[in-house]
Amino acid sequence: MVKVIFKIFLIVLLCLPFNHYMQNDKIKEQNKELERLRKEISNLEAELSKKTTNEKESLNVLEKTNQKYLLVNKLVNQLKIEERAKESEIIKFNKKITEINNEINTIKSNYSKYIVWLYKRGSYSNLKYIFNADSFEQAMMRYRYLSLLTEQNEKNISKLNSKIDTLADYKMKLEVEKIEKTKLVAEKVKEQSSLSKLKTEKQGIVDKLKKDKGNLKKEIEEKRKAELKIKNLIAKLIEEETKKNVDSDLNSNANLYEGFENFSSLKGRLIYPVGNGKIVRSFGENKNEKLNTITVNYGVDIQTNKNNSICAVADGIVSAIEWIPGYGSVIIVTHKNQYRTVYGHITDIQVVEKEKVNKNTVLGKVSESLEGNIVHFEIWKGRDSQNPQSWFAKK
Repeated sequence: MVKVIFKIFLIVLLCLPFNHYMQNDKIKEQNKELERLRKEISNLEAELSKKTTNEKESLNVLEKTNQKYLLVNKLVNQLKIEERAKESEIIKFNKKITEINNEINTIKSNYSKYIVWLYKRGSYSNLKYIFNADSFEQAMMRYRYLSLLTEQNEKNISKLNSKIDTLADYKMKLEVEKIEKTKLVAEKVKEQSSLSKLKTEKQGIVDKLKKDKGNLKKEIEEKRKAELKIKNLIAKLIEEETKKNVDSDLNSNANLYEGFENFSSLKGRLIYPVGNGKIVRSFGENKNEKLNTITVNYGVDIQTNKNNSICAVADGIVSAIEWIPGYGSVIIVTHKNQYRTVYGHITDIQVVEKEKVNKNTVLGKVSESLEGNIVHFEIWKGRDSQNPQSWFAKK
């Protein structure tokens, strides 16, 4: 029994610093991501500020504005995570402060009782208590009892001082967390305001560019290039996952998808990524009669209403949130059995990379392109694109 208790104690002892370092690493990683986003936003702002008035009404500037919108969107979401983390720390410190205050009050109460007991017994009471013993053995027992009592109260005094110091330390940490949280909230509000201005700016550029059919043709050409970029991004994600499987326990990666519905079983009953809409560009080759262009589509394009929510079609993990010219902000979700779904033309993103999502989790809203409010959606099994139309449930 003693060995078992010792082993449990040892495990707890070893895990505490490990968890502490893991948490510190996570904080460092989050701070690094925040700095990276701030730097990218600053670089884009500098690039856009150099554009002339005419250039600011070009397709290229629209793409750059979309890219900036995604970066600010990511920054806001990252700040929200940091804010929640700070709130969690504040709750933890408040709880610890309450616990320490209770311990201090208990020690003070016990010590007060001891002082009252000594006062009531009067001067020399301890000596009388010993000398009035009926035998030498009883006198020794009384002496040991008083020694232990004195020793315990000395320990209590030392413990009280230690608890007071610890309390002051936790109060200082609490104030630091509160200050940092206030800064994060202020930055989040500022960036949310920036997002709102960017949205108005984007809409103005889209309205002007729509008037020229040449811009629409250029956007469709960008979509053709975008398909190849998405294909390469899928291949990169597969390579990264394969490397993780080789470098770590094979089961650890499989456990990420534990409890998720088998994606392959959803064929013929898959929900649409938007609540309502119609497919305006099918899977495979598509010809635009008006512009006389042919494009290869690895997925489908669904026309829907403005600001409609785009939802995950099944349980999964957000693998990537990228900006790709032609499709703007793109989210890739990895599902069970090596399936992936791609959502393009998405704005006001509500999720972050590595986040677990469930079926119907809102990923963001549909963004407006020169063609209108169109969601681009793809399904991949490994490196092979699937026809989403054969997966969707019949309406």
